[in-house]
Amino acid sequence: MNKESKKHTPALPNADTRRGGKNPSCAGLTSCTSPEVQSNYAENSHTGVSSDCVHKEKKQWFVLRATYGRTEKALGVLQTANVETYLPMHNVVKEINGKRKLVHEPLLPNIIFAYMTREKSHEFVKEPAITAKWLKYYTDKTKPVEKETGKNPPVTIPDNEMLNFIKLTSVNSEHIMVLPPERCHFKSGDLVRVIDGAFTGVVGRVGRAAGQQRVIVVLEGVCNVATAYIPNDFIQIIETF
Repeated sequence: MNKESKKHTPALPNADTRRGGKNPSCAGLTSCTSPEVQSNYAENSHTGVSSDCVHKEKKQWFVLRATYGRTEKALGVLQTANVETYLPMHNVVKEINGKRKLVHEPLLPNIIFAYMTREKSHEFVKEPAITAKWLKYYTDKTKPVEKETGKNPPVTIPDNEMLNFIKLTSVNSEHIMVLPPERCHFKSGDLVRVIDGAFTGVVGRVGRAAGQQRVIVVLEGVCNVATAYIPNDFIQIIETF
């Protein structure tokens, strides 16, 4: 990720930090607005990633997978243990009892991002933890099996890439899309930054999805997420491969 992507970011809805409670530290952030969220996950959607979100304790963003129907319970357990979490949400139109309704739900079903040390993560995913039966690491199949666990290592997301992902998925747009790799058609290898509009500051690669030009952010081993339509005038090339 280009170093420029580490510049100040807007407030981050859906992120939670128990160090700041409902009014977390906003050092290094340009605003502290907190849009209301109408869903069962509203209590887990506070604004802000704490200012000490750094590697001093060797914390990392782990990707955790909860079994079906346990996402909200898993969030509660993690946050009670003072673990910072992020649950990307989006709006979708669904037909309920014959009526079309706008529903606010997780963008990545059953997936939770949690910021903690590897040792701390064992308290939730390793036996004899009660949660170990229904909360697991999202593992990296491209890396060798670990001797101590006999499994592939957990996927971790670098801080700057996670903040970029949060910036994209925090935009309230029903046009944000999660794409499988085969549906990502990149126009070039250029890394770009969005410089205008709702997605200002998002860094990714230009591609086409659903017939429109978008900026696509790739979280290796997890997902590809595309913005809504982005015109050429809103894009600035920051690095060419």
